Amino acid sequence: MSLKDKETKELISEWVALDKQRKVNAKKANQIKAELQARGLAYIDDHNERYVKFYGDTGTCSVTDAMSLDVLNVDKLKELLTPGLFDSKVTVTVKPSYEYDKKLEQALKAIFTGDYRLETMEHFLYDWKPEPDTKQKKLLMKKLKGDYEKDRQVLEAVLGKPEDENYDVELFYIHQIKNGELIRAFLPEEGLDFMLREIRKVIMVETKVAIKLDYEED
Repeated sequence: MSLKDKETKELISEWVALDKQRKVNAKKANQIKAELQARGLAYIDDHNERYVKFYGDTGTCSVTDAMSLDVLNVDKLKELLTPGLFDSKVTVTVKPSYEYDKKLEQALKAIFTGDYRLETMEHFLYDWKPEPDTKQKKLLMKKLKGDYEKDRQVLEAVLGKPEDENYDVELFYIHQIKNGELIRAFLPEEGLDFMLREIRKVIMVETKVAIKLDYEED
């Protein structure tokens, strides 16, 4: 029977039933979404990543923990970074708003969150047990970029897969050291601790979790 052939009260009853089912499904979907977000954030925290993708039999789900940079005092930041660095790495748009060079933005986010180490990669590799040989160190210093999954592949290719443990701790330190290298590249060594404290006062970093479901439509 088509909709045109049904009585008005039948259509209303059918719509009510569908709307109730929609609300039940929406509630259940939100519960599933929240659980997947929690699992995604747990993975992200454990692996020092900002993105994870889960796979199911009929689709995939990705969770992203994105950080946004908000500069509270642009003039003060410009003074701290020096006008030359600021003008070369920051674009002023018409709004006005400011578009920051990706590497400078990464450095500023790391400064605010404390997600950096000022230790050198060379010193870190020297303390590695067992210590990599000279050829391995040279290759690692060239290849390691601070990206968790790519760096894991590099470590496994150069040093081999560990039998009883993974490289999670080492990868966490490598990520922070690469952030530290960025900070050192942008800021002068003299008075660095003071600069870091002052920069934290004029910026804000907020995180926003996004979840996305992908599947093929029937």
